[in-house]
Amino acid sequence: MFPQFLNKGECQPTKIMNIQINNKMTFFSTISVLIVILSFTIIIAHNQVMAASKFTIQAKINLKNLNNPSKLKVVASANGDTQAKIVEGEDLDSKSTTVSFPFNEKNDVVSVGSRDEYFACAYDLDAITNQMRSYSCVEGNIKNTGGKNTINIGSGSSDTLSTGSFQTVNGRQITNPTITVSIPLSDRKDVKELRVVTMIKGEFESRTIDAQKLLKQSDHNTIIVPLLFDKIPEIGPIQQGDLFFACVSADDLNPPEGTECEHRVTVHTGHVHNLVAR
Repeated sequence: MFPQFLNKGECQPTKIMNIQINNKMTFFSTISVLIVILSFTIIIAHNQVMAASKFTIQAKINLKNLNNPSKLKVVASANGDTQAKIVEGEDLDSKSTTVSFPFNEKNDVVSVGSRDEYFACAYDLDAITNQMRSYSCVEGNIKNTGGKNTINIGSGSSDTLSTGSFQTVNGRQITNPTITVSIPLSDRKDVKELRVVTMIKGEFESRTIDAQKLLKQSDHNTIIVPLLFDKIPEIGPIQQGDLFFACVSADDLNPPEGTECEHRVTVHTGHVHNLVAR
């Protein structure tokens, strides 16, 4: 009986060890599950924050006055950033189409604010040659800094902020134009960084500049930023009669606006085209 007693005694530590191992495995499994759940929670929360940090420009384009539109290039600039999209196919089968442009509420230069200015343009293209047939542009002010801002393109009458219906351009070609942006800063001498965005014929050029450095070189507290367009746009050469834009963005420009935009029509075929942006 003595050997049997020893065998039974030897089984007890083994059982206890197995229980301890099982408990440890259960503990680590629980921890692993919690880590996975926490990771997903963090990812979801991050995505929600990212989603909440955007606003959109909703370009609602009237197609009624276009002759069988088959392809559009639509561009927009807001908060110092730029976007471009191509619209074609069944998206152009109805009387209007809406193109959505999401922008970040904040970048390294400026945070969006109500009253900030932006612009959007739609270019009607020949589906075969990809050349512009007509265009319509409009400026607007941000009203919803965390949601949708709808703007109508290609409708209404022409005024200081809109071309109204689609316009044709038949002027002579302009080769390698430079848009020279003048930025008066007598009321904002402490501004540090500025982002300058220019656009013509669906093409963008932009630059972030050291405003303090340029102000030191200025006699009248006005800095001048030239931006060269040295390539022919994909939708056709730049012509006399094309509309061009310039926007200036910086938090230091507030109030009243962190982004201010202006536009003009090219009236000559020379290389330099001037625009005062604020």
